[in-house]
Amino acid sequence: MKGSIIVFGGDGYIGWPLAMHLAMKTDDYVVIADNMSTRILVKSVHSDSLTPISTMAERLKAFREYTNRDNLVFEPVDVRDMKAVDDLIKKYQPTAIVHLAQQRSAPFSMIDQRHAVYTELNNIIGNINIIFAMARHVPGAHLLKMGSMGEYGTPEIPIPEGDIEIEYGGRKAKVMFPRFGQSYYHLSKIFDTYNLKLANGLYGIRATDIMQGVVFGVRTHETQIAEELCTRFDFDSTWGTVINKYVVQAVLLHELLIYGKGRQTRGFLSLYDSINAMTLLLENPPKEGEYRTVNQLDMIYDTLTLAHMVAEVAEEYGIKVTMRQIENPRVEKEEHYYEVEHTILPSIGFRREKEMKDVIREIFEDVLRYRERAEAMKHLIYPYAKWRSSYVMDNEAFSLPPEVERPLGREEILRLAGFR
Repeated sequence: MKGSIIVFGGDGYIGWPLAMHLAMKTDDYVVIADNMSTRILVKSVHSDSLTPISTMAERLKAFREYTNRDNLVFEPVDVRDMKAVDDLIKKYQPTAIVHLAQQRSAPFSMIDQRHAVYTELNNIIGNINIIFAMARHVPGAHLLKMGSMGEYGTPEIPIPEGDIEIEYGGRKAKVMFPRFGQSYYHLSKIFDTYNLKLANGLYGIRATDIMQGVVFGVRTHETQIAEELCTRFDFDSTWGTVINKYVVQAVLLHELLIYGKGRQTRGFLSLYDSINAMTLLLENPPKEGEYRTVNQLDMIYDTLTLAHMVAEVAEEYGIKVTMRQIENPRVEKEEHYYEVEHTILPSIGFRREKEMKDVIREIFEDVLRYRERAEAMKHLIYPYAKWRSSYVMDNEAFSLPPEVERPLGREEILRLAGFR
């Protein structure tokens, strides 16, 4: 019998190209488990992917036709459904599980109370369901869980890769590095980290907890095989990441919207490198029963420096842009110290695949190609989720779709995925 790897959240921005990449590298089954909720949530804020993305049924058909491989399969599973998750892991007995099935946007979690509650329930419950099913059926499997560098916040000391040693009252101890999440989304990730750490101590779950930086770009080698295989590209102020947003702003507005002073500093890596890094971590798992933290990033920049880099590339396409400072919708430090240890990935062979400007050029090419689609959503470039106003009971402009407030059933998911 073939082995298997399960990718929860395999319909997403990172999940889809990762699933394809893994399926190209192994003869094992790569099982995509998803409830298709990202597509529903993006539409709930009146947005859509810049790139036209196929249904899951169309994606799998195209993958088989263009690659002559049949080891990429889909299972309609909502990660909040305890029994569905348990049945899936019991059925496939995976050697590795990648957990990406979460509401992934900090701004989305800050729209109002409903969005905050949905984010935390969805993310925390799904993570716990996977942990318990693994403990029951595949206790020796490797869990690769997607966390976020945002869990750390912006402390005034270097961020280690793993525990930190402290001294207090004349005694020393190793403790988990403090977390300072600045959105309800990041707090859900922090809860996931603590729940996974507990499960490691209780059940010996073998785990890699990825603290990932900001991902940019829209292409990987597999997504370029055919248009039907491209991944989603979000650029609105809720779902887009900063470099992706800047390129669309350059093309449509000829100006870049700088939040506050633009000195907020973060770690970045391209979509190519995110996929390569996770693949390396799967190929080099921790020891049985080990929990490890990996800071997954490649370059560190502040947002103003990134804006100037995008402006330089824009000139190559005949686009002159200006910088426009706007009120920062987030509550965060405008200027801060930021140093991050990241040694594990380089030690197992990680190397940057493409330079940042080369990836930015690819983004420009795709934005220009689908410019008409971007124009239709131009108004969504401007931020509308304000951290300080998230206490409102209900934001009528962006109501949470009622169908996602409960676990979706198998037939519902199959219909959303294009199989019905």
